[in-house]
Amino acid sequence: MQVIEAINPLLLESRLFEDSAKGEQHARNIANSKFQKRKRNTTNEGLKIGQGGTLDPLADGVLVIGVNRGTKHLQRFLDCTKEYESIGILGATTTTMDAEGEMMSTCVSDSITREDVESVLDKFRGKIMQTPPIFSALKMDGKPLYEYAREGKPLPRAIPTRECEVSIELVDFKPAEVVPGDGGHTYRWPEKRLSPEETATFRKLDQMVSDAAGDAPAQPKLDFDSVVPEVSEKTGLRPATFTVRMTVSRGTYVRSIVHDIGLALGCGAHVVKLTRTRQGEFVLLSDEAALKAHDEAQAAAAAAPDIDDEEAAMNAGPSSSSSAQLGQNNQTIPCIPWEVFQRALKERTETIEAEKAEREEMVMAGASGDEINQKLGKKAILARRRQGDLKEWEVEVLRRFVPVSLPIVRDSKSRAAGLY
Repeated sequence: MQVIEAINPLLLESRLFEDSAKGEQHARNIANSKFQKRKRNTTNEGLKIGQGGTLDPLADGVLVIGVNRGTKHLQRFLDCTKEYESIGILGATTTTMDAEGEMMSTCVSDSITREDVESVLDKFRGKIMQTPPIFSALKMDGKPLYEYAREGKPLPRAIPTRECEVSIELVDFKPAEVVPGDGGHTYRWPEKRLSPEETATFRKLDQMVSDAAGDAPAQPKLDFDSVVPEVSEKTGLRPATFTVRMTVSRGTYVRSIVHDIGLALGCGAHVVKLTRTRQGEFVLLSDEAALKAHDEAQAAAAAAPDIDDEEAAMNAGPSSSSSAQLGQNNQTIPCIPWEVFQRALKERTETIEAEKAEREEMVMAGASGDEINQKLGKKAILARRRQGDLKEWEVEVLRRFVPVSLPIVRDSKSRAAGLY
């Protein structure tokens, strides 16, 4: 939502998403009290925007944003497989399974090698059954699991396991930095620690999960009593990290996989970096070669015979869905780097400051309110900002444009037109 809120002003002012008829209708709708509830789904200008799968606060990478009619296709990005690259640090488990949480237990990891990590990965390949963590938004009897955890209440029943499909490989195994710049990692354990009271609570929660599991296969247990320093008393070194690349199906908890790898190794682990590298056809690539290949594919598609959207919808028939049509050629689309939007937002801030200075100059020169409004009123400003060449971010959006046929609206008009 922070990303959506940040780019929302850019979208509202862009000619790419201009729809005057829709904006006027939206203004009429909100004037009518019976449409008030719909305001939650749109911005104050009638622009509709959503995302196709959130990222954890610690994570970065691909984030799919849908605008206006594009929001109708976002469900497919929730359902599709995703690719991640994650770095886990050995020797410590945390409440959230990543570096954002408090440390729960620590354990000696001096003897863990790259080969040891490789040897346990087979347990996490293919179709696996995963139990969602108790600190998750998954609901049980209408109540999120994390509320049971915070209140210390017993679970009504076992947390339902889910089948996940995982492809995972070890990318790197790296010892900690000894001398600055020696190539070792610089990650550290979290400084936040659980108090004795909090430790007792989490010990109880861990037992709750175990008790609720019933006949499910037993998971390695956390050793809350194990307390070791981050710097090994034996080697004088901090714990190593391992980097895994994985492709997962919908609903897979990536942090849980890293956490469980640590438990399987007998020393614990938690995520210190998590990057979503692919979601559907969108990939974390910003190199010009990849984008050029996409441009060539788009040019080839444009050279094909034109098919009217309405005709395509009629030919598709009722059994075909728009989400299946989107990206049906398995194309790869490099994402727009966030730095492009940061530059656009900085430029917009500078433009606003320049407009304020211009208004002050007109006031000092004795211009009337009508003169000022004619040149610097809301409509005049918007028209001015939409003039000239397309901005950098708009050009990058158009380079990645994917045409899709519109979904059929099943109403009396479309029925009379023979669309279904």
